[in-house]
Amino acid sequence: MSLFKTSLLASAALFATHTWAAPADTTRSWRSEVSLTGRAAAVLRSGPILRGENATGRSVDAAFAGDLRYSFRMPRGTQWDRYYPHAYQGIGVGIAGFSPSELTGTPFNVYVLQGSRITSLSSRLSLDYEWNFGASFGWKKITNGQPFDYADVDGFGSNANAYINLDLLLKYRLSSRVTLTGGIGLSHFSNGNTDYPNPGVNTVWARLGVAYRLGDGTDTDSRADWSGFDPGFVYDITLYGAWRKGYYDPSVAGGYESHGLELIPGHFGVAGFNINPLYRVNPIFAAGASLDGQYDEAANLSPCHEPSSGTENPRFYRQPFGHRCSLGLSARVELAMPIFSVNIGLGHSLWAPGGKDMRGWYQTFTLKTFIGKRFYLSTGYRLLRFRDPGNLMLGAGFRFGG
Repeated sequence: MSLFKTSLLASAALFATHTWAAPADTTRSWRSEVSLTGRAAAVLRSGPILRGENATGRSVDAAFAGDLRYSFRMPRGTQWDRYYPHAYQGIGVGIAGFSPSELTGTPFNVYVLQGSRITSLSSRLSLDYEWNFGASFGWKKITNGQPFDYADVDGFGSNANAYINLDLLLKYRLSSRVTLTGGIGLSHFSNGNTDYPNPGVNTVWARLGVAYRLGDGTDTDSRADWSGFDPGFVYDITLYGAWRKGYYDPSVAGGYESHGLELIPGHFGVAGFNINPLYRVNPIFAAGASLDGQYDEAANLSPCHEPSSGTENPRFYRQPFGHRCSLGLSARVELAMPIFSVNIGLGHSLWAPGGKDMRGWYQTFTLKTFIGKRFYLSTGYRLLRFRDPGNLMLGAGFRFGG
């Protein structure tokens, strides 16, 4: 349900900004369009559950989807139109079917989207990109099986998963109102380590669609005009929270030899902050560094396991407060367009006294949805050591300076 609320907030922010950005001159019309898209995909079987180690005994090989989208561009003559003349943003809904569907169910996707032109190939043909970010509902939830016993798994850890998609598109303009689109894309479905099992479904799509422009059907091939933009620093402060599953290694506490990690029943809270100065080189690109602090209830619990309690109903004593905390420093780059900014970070811990659970390299992927000029919603994910699942980062922030 929290993923659902996040999607609703992002959609509300999109249309609140739609209204906020409207110019006083109402003759400057919004350029909007609706589109229908069909997609077929191959599923990358990146884990044992998807490869057939599940209660159905079948691998997940293919997927099919249909989507309906609404998008708009900023009115002509506005500053955003000068900076990003080909950028569009909006919302989409779609339904996806997997083959076979006994393990996955038939999920329904709700997402925000944004895209823009990379280059013009002719007067009618262009190369574009588009990303989608939202939530996917209706996944089959596990009813059988035990943690890490893949042979009994008959579903996924949660009904709702995060949905991320990136497409590379060719767009051919048939007329002033009708455009054909085709391309390839990558999608990722995951619950962000909030429940288990979380196999992380990755797909490679082929996409075909048609778009119809509403209102003012005319278009121009104007180029970006960045005159009047002053490079300089902005300072983003973000607060976030989330929940996640926890794991421990029984052998660390000296109970017995373990062949791997064990799942801890229940969920654990996560909270954190980012203090992120960014130098805006131009309206699209910014770079900087971030001081990242995080509190994680599930961190470094392996030494706190009481071996006599076993693994079916494990008991733990509370780790010291400092062992639940860490500070790190990360390099950040940010790509900005109207309303949305995508922030990517690569960091390393500076202070993590509790042990390896919070030490070493970490990576962050964050979408900022601006409501007005300075306040934004923040939705992201933190990965550990380039491979280990971390946690969601759901919060809000404020931008100073600029």
